[in-house]
Amino acid sequence: MTRAWAPAALMAALWAAVLWAGPLADTSITDTFIYAHYADLLAGGAWPYGDFAFEYPPLALAPMALADLPGGNYATWFGVLMGIAAVACVPAVNALGGARAAWAFALTPLLAGAVLRTHFDLVAVALLLAGLLAVVRRRPVLGLAVLGVATMVKLFPAVVAAVAIAWLWGRGERRAAWQGALAFAAVVAVCSAPFLGGGYVDAYEYHRDRPVQIESTAATVLWVLGDVEITGSTSQPDAFGSNGLVGGPSDAVRALFAVLQLLALAGCAVLALRGAPLLVCAAASVVALVALGKVLSPQYVAWLAPFAALLLALGERAAAGLLAAAVALTTVEFPRLYLDLVEGDDGVALLVGARNALLLAALAVILARAAAAARSRPPSAAAPRSGSARR
Repeated sequence: MTRAWAPAALMAALWAAVLWAGPLADTSITDTFIYAHYADLLAGGAWPYGDFAFEYPPLALAPMALADLPGGNYATWFGVLMGIAAVACVPAVNALGGARAAWAFALTPLLAGAVLRTHFDLVAVALLLAGLLAVVRRRPVLGLAVLGVATMVKLFPAVVAAVAIAWLWGRGERRAAWQGALAFAAVVAVCSAPFLGGGYVDAYEYHRDRPVQIESTAATVLWVLGDVEITGSTSQPDAFGSNGLVGGPSDAVRALFAVLQLLALAGCAVLALRGAPLLVCAAASVVALVALGKVLSPQYVAWLAPFAALLLALGERAAAGLLAAAVALTTVEFPRLYLDLVEGDDGVALLVGARNALLLAALAVILARAAAAARSRPPSAAAPRSGSARR
């Protein structure tokens, strides 16, 4: 492993140079004011889920509260905090994929823009990468516990935890697999327990009940089929703080994509169980979550960027290029063109559809790579219970 200080410095420099001024610094649509509101409620002694509705897992409150400094500008400090999280990701990417991955990841601000600093996703990404690194370095219980913490910041790392457990089991490390699974479950339970008496379950029902969001792949299908209505407006989002598509075939398409997503995620776990590389299967699971989910918020580019860099380092140039292009197209669309999309602009819908097609293509390429690796695994390579972990 080469030293990560140089790409980390590049990440910090780009964060300061391009996300605060210029064309990539557009924060005309942001969530920081919502986070500031939650931080104020916490500071006033309000209890999440009970005293106020909260749509995220409980540890999401940590970065929101940390940015609430006395006398400070909340959006500025939140951006600084996310910059620290971004820089913290670099050593983990370097350790997992080497210098090429670290340098590629350091360029993320140039592709993703200010959406990185106006959302807290990079905190969960940093924890996810740390958890993966611990699993790779043969500390699976610690790694899955960290993935549990990441899941309690934002739910998406749970799919990586499932892949990691399957990968360990397939290597013959069954004790590590079930101990890691217990550690993951214990962290989730401990973080959730203090809130179970309030409206904690409502946060999950909130996501269950959300309509198809207008930037998702399912929405692209609905744009083509027609006979749908857009929820909310350019001046007022819907009850879920966004804009979605309802009516007509929307319920059927949403159900279809839910099935496709579950099948894809199950496929990722099966491929990991059969010996496909952990990082490839983890990448596939995250891309499946993004490409096939009913919601595809622009900040999800933070989830994709480190895996694009890791795939590049693994020699998967096609998949890495497709993901990088998808991130770039997301930046073209959001926030500058988002309100045009809400107004039903066919050109913007086509742009979003092209981005979603890139994500689907990337998912297909990554799954094909994982399947080929699983097929090429010799029957005798049911990995021993000891020995170094392969990525």
